[in-house]
Amino acid sequence: MILYHARFWLFGGGFVGVDAFFVISGFVITGHLVRHDTGSLGGDLRDFYTRRIRRIVPAASVVLVLTVLLGYECLGSNFDPSLLGDARWASLFSANFRFISTSSSYFISGVPPSLIQHFWSLAVEEQFYFVWPIILLSVNRWTPVAVRRQAVIGVLAVLVATSAWWSWHDTVLHSTTAYYSPFTRGWELGLGALVALVPSWPRDWSRLAATRTAAVALGALFAAAVLQRSTLSFPGIAAWWPCAATAAVLWVGTAPTPTPVSTFLSHPIMTRIGDRSYSLYLYHFAWLEIPLQLVHPVSGFIPTVFEIAATAVCAEISYRVIENPIRHSRRLGRDPIAVVLILLVSIAAVWDATWWVGRLGHF
Repeated sequence: MILYHARFWLFGGGFVGVDAFFVISGFVITGHLVRHDTGSLGGDLRDFYTRRIRRIVPAASVVLVLTVLLGYECLGSNFDPSLLGDARWASLFSANFRFISTSSSYFISGVPPSLIQHFWSLAVEEQFYFVWPIILLSVNRWTPVAVRRQAVIGVLAVLVATSAWWSWHDTVLHSTTAYYSPFTRGWELGLGALVALVPSWPRDWSRLAATRTAAVALGALFAAAVLQRSTLSFPGIAAWWPCAATAAVLWVGTAPTPTPVSTFLSHPIMTRIGDRSYSLYLYHFAWLEIPLQLVHPVSGFIPTVFEIAATAVCAEISYRVIENPIRHSRRLGRDPIAVVLILLVSIAAVWDATWWVGRLGHF
């Protein structure tokens, strides 16, 4: 995704990285919910939502504040006042609805995107997780133990099929709405959730079969990032290509014997990048877009390499200084009220920054 936004020609279809991200997110979060189901609906939901706030909100709010302030300071007469509204909506995890209402898009030729355009995917993810844990944990409470897993899979399969159908339907009629809508993207997260719930890769299947399946799936995902060039068909049917490939990689990863693909993906370098992927995603877009939106734009291979390196530095600082201390805090883990206060303070900080910039610029 970063290489796509950096306009590396090879990854002209790199926007499918969002689809892969949604599938992976659904797989990881659903697996966590199932493993940490204690039997207390209220307690499990409270723990889940407070963990999500600690994981997502502080780092995202810092990026929103910095983007608004630096955008105003650096862009001068090219500063777009609509960024202030975008940031406010993003702080409430509703950026996707903002971009639907303004018909904003990455892909309109000659129109620079919002500096926080990428926050739409974060909004879709959190909207899904506002609803899905309630469904999953409720079905677990109200069905007999013997059929509990089957009942959850059945409910989820219906939701995935409905969302996938609507994705195909709405993409044809309203491409911008379909691109950002949680109703057309929900099936992607749901597909990952299904992989987490279905039986693991069968133990009696050969390692060769697992290796070949993983290699084909990873190759298909790479091919989607290289060959997919038009966003007009997304998500729709076209999104099944990268989503199915990602789901296959995840499913093969449950095999009892590691494959070369799973060994590669679990290499310390890959896991290190994965650990910092959230901050990398948060910071990369402003670093890549602000230079292009300057009164005298800066572009080229060397500046782009510098921007990616700067993104990595910011991500590392965020990971060590903001993300880890907050999400691993034992005190916050025992104090949901403090977590809610962090949420409110974070939202207030973004709104305060946009208010000051609005006053300074007379917007």
